[in-house]
Amino acid sequence: MRKSLLFCIGALFSAVFFCGCNNVIRTYDEIEDRIDRTVIGTKHAVLFSPENPDGFEFSATAANVTKQKVKKYQVFVRGELVTPYEGWRECYEIPCGLLLVPVSLCSHIISVVTFGVYPFSFSNHVTDLAYSGLNPCLNWESDERMNKCPVESKDKLVDESEEDQVSPIPNAVIVVATGSTKRKIETDQFGAAKIVLVGLNRSESLFSGDRLFHFSIADDSEPVREWLISRQYANRLLRARAAVMRYESRPTGKGLVQAVKMLESLKFTGLAYQLERRELEKRRKDSDFIREFNDVSLE
Repeated sequence: MRKSLLFCIGALFSAVFFCGCNNVIRTYDEIEDRIDRTVIGTKHAVLFSPENPDGFEFSATAANVTKQKVKKYQVFVRGELVTPYEGWRECYEIPCGLLLVPVSLCSHIISVVTFGVYPFSFSNHVTDLAYSGLNPCLNWESDERMNKCPVESKDKLVDESEEDQVSPIPNAVIVVATGSTKRKIETDQFGAAKIVLVGLNRSESLFSGDRLFHFSIADDSEPVREWLISRQYANRLLRARAAVMRYESRPTGKGLVQAVKMLESLKFTGLAYQLERRELEKRRKDSDFIREFNDVSLE
């Protein structure tokens, strides 16, 4: 008899803790956005910054470009807002429910006696608390523990397109070929490298007079980008290189001013500043050079 009683008590507690159901508060309807991406393919690319270079140098980035098919959907969802069932809460909800039953009866009596001055809605709320607390398979409603429980959903295709996802390749090698010149340039940790067309260091200067450039990543057998510069741009680069070489063949203060002004007129202000700073630093102890430079600069 005792074992049977213990078994019944255990079964009751098991039912309380494991057989409860969610407390449905209300239903809801909402619209969600969903995006599905499908990879089509991946390739190497060399990206310029700015996209259309116009200076004596620019930045090139080695990157993986992943082409994706993108589908955008509107998802119409219908569901329920529920309070999840937790059996351990019945340990205090059932005793509270027992205490609230007489409170509920008194509350209704007061509402009747006062002809509704004491609101019937409050009395009904107390009654709901009492009987839901006594229900071992149901917890009290709780906005703090409320969860969304989708019941059904419908998808509607809104847009379909293709997109490129760009991922820089750190510490890669960009191979630049133009005319008879071929140079390997290593990128930094962000996949970027500086491409110098005309510079103060001739070994770093890539422009050789040819207007067509081929760019590839070290592992590629074929170029991933061709870049053809205009005749006008090529002429500016030639004149800039000539101005630097003319000065270096006969460095004087007046010659430095002329070279700087020539480079600035060609819109290569950065190169002009590099040349001026290098030469003034190198010849700071040459008083005649500095005096001539300052005199001509003021003209």
